Amino acid sequence: MISLMYLVLTAMLALNVDKSVIDAFALVDQGFTQTIENFNKKNQSVYTKFYNAAQENKQKAGALNDKVILIKTRTDSINNYITHFKVLLVRKADGPQGKIDDIVAKEDMQFSEEIMITKKNAPLLKKAIEEYRAFLLSNIDTSETSLIAAIKKNLDTSDPPGKEGSKPTWESSKFSGYPLIATITLMSKMQSDIRNSESDVINYLFTKIDASSFKFNKLEARVIPKSNYVLLDGNYEADIFMSAVDTTVKPEIIVNGTVIKDGKYSVRASKEGPAILKGFINYKNPSGIIVPYKFETAYEVAKPAATISPTKMNLLYVGLANPVSISAPGFSAKDLKPLMTNGRIEQSGDGWLAYPTKVGENAVITVTANVDKVDKELGRMSFRVKKVPNPHASIANKSGGLIAKDELRVEQGVFAGYNEGEFEFDLKFTVLSFTVIASQGSFTSELPVTGNKFTQQQKDLFKQLNRGNRFTIDDIQAKGENGITVSLAALSFKIN
Repeated sequence: MISLMYLVLTAMLALNVDKSVIDAFALVDQGFTQTIENFNKKNQSVYTKFYNAAQENKQKAGALNDKVILIKTRTDSINNYITHFKVLLVRKADGPQGKIDDIVAKEDMQFSEEIMITKKNAPLLKKAIEEYRAFLLSNIDTSETSLIAAIKKNLDTSDPPGKEGSKPTWESSKFSGYPLIATITLMSKMQSDIRNSESDVINYLFTKIDASSFKFNKLEARVIPKSNYVLLDGNYEADIFMSAVDTTVKPEIIVNGTVIKDGKYSVRASKEGPAILKGFINYKNPSGIIVPYKFETAYEVAKPAATISPTKMNLLYVGLANPVSISAPGFSAKDLKPLMTNGRIEQSGDGWLAYPTKVGENAVITVTANVDKVDKELGRMSFRVKKVPNPHASIANKSGGLIAKDELRVEQGVFAGYNEGEFEFDLKFTVLSFTVIASQGSFTSELPVTGNKFTQQQKDLFKQLNRGNRFTIDDIQAKGENGITVSLAALSFKIN
């Protein structure tokens, strides 16, 4: 998914999309960084299994363990090599203290091509990837065509197809014409692909360990449920098996006194509350002795429930994207399907945004999820819908009353906004127009203006006012970030 986002962002860059795309690259790079970290953890787990297997039976697993240690060394080496270029690029752009996880000059278009193409580092990187690819492939049997194809695709360094007579190279297609953040993200993708390839190869080699011998120093019966949280009238499903077993021998599995087949267990949840699943697996060890391994696990049966709550307030506003948090025990966010009356609701990152339509009519959000191939309602909640409250107009942070002439003289215009804590949203308003009305004796002046700044004529009028004179700011029109224009209350002042 992250790789697809990178391709989309790269295409958008070719269309000269604005700075938001640059910022999006930073998010994609964070995603690749997290993916790399996840691969590191998973791969380390496999290396640990190799070590344990070698300790248990050095004759059968020792050589394979030595081989994967070399794979880890080569993988760490090329990963560090790419990181070296990332640091070099960032420090060239941001200075000696530059950090690849906090780039300042994200939009820089100069140094990627200078360092990687002009200084011929890109060919060196290409060669390193090709040598690493050849090394991985040398550890794979030629009969493993699918794995070989996957490695070649992940670590492909061939030149891209030509366009309109041009013949781009792999080097130019990766490092020419892109801003710094795009190059760093691309290098992170390379590191992610390398870790992915490492994972594929070491897991493949792990299958080479003789399955007839125990690989670990501890054997346990395993129960893997589809979920430990089951809805009332739903099914509790679990895989029950013996870890590190001989695949040629099928153990006898007994659950709650009943023998089950193929390790697949399913029972209908007919009663709300905690439930216990226990039994044992009869397994033949390498010496031919039947050994029972006990297991016990607990799960919870609950009625369907969903939590729906606004993240900013206890109501929704027309014309705004209202953040709403939706969760349900036992379900991930991607499994939930919220629907909304009097408007619409859309997913945004890990949360949701509600857009109500009519003021005064409640909006009801209903959450469903697929339970046993049927959409089931988990919960619903009704929200009041109101219009966005009008902001306050002000001069010198005042909405009326006494104002000193010297204070008035330095003010630039009329502004609109909310008092601190008055409104939960950080909604900005711009004054579109207003009229200054001032009386001097029997003569009244009305001076309108478009925009929020005082005109020179209005400033000259203020200079003529004396202590005790009054003036009014009326006909104030302001427009919010939500696109709605509102009329604001007049401001009345007396010269102090």
